[in-house]
Amino acid sequence: MKKMILYLAIISSFLYANRAHTLLKENKCMSCHNVMGIKSAPSFSMILKMNSGWFGISKSSIRDGIKNGSQGKYPMFSDVKMPAYKNLSKQDLNTLVNWIVSQGSRGMHNCMKYKQHKLRMMRNMH
Repeated sequence: MKKMILYLAIISSFLYANRAHTLLKENKCMSCHNVMGIKSAPSFSMILKMNSGWFGISKSSIRDGIKNGSQGKYPMFSDVKMPAYKNLSKQDLNTLVNWIVSQGSRGMHNCMKYKQHKLRMMRNMH
């Protein structure tokens, strides 16, 4: 039974990631955005940072930005206009938002690992 649950979890996460990648490709998201590096629009990690507060990440703000578009929301990109994607279903919007959030946590995890590694190296030098 445990193996069956594990298999179902693996398959569903694969299908979820695959759907997110399909949506990103169909809507050409990566032509303007990157996960962490800067392109002509804010990176997904910057979007997460700007939509985070004391109570966590505002998924509804990210979802609204995708669905309705935006301009001037991110100071560094005030002249860039995000087009509206009103054609996306609620499920597709949620898939994209959840994928964006998951990419940010991976980036933050890697950033923390790098900082810990750097701190250990500095300690070993003394």
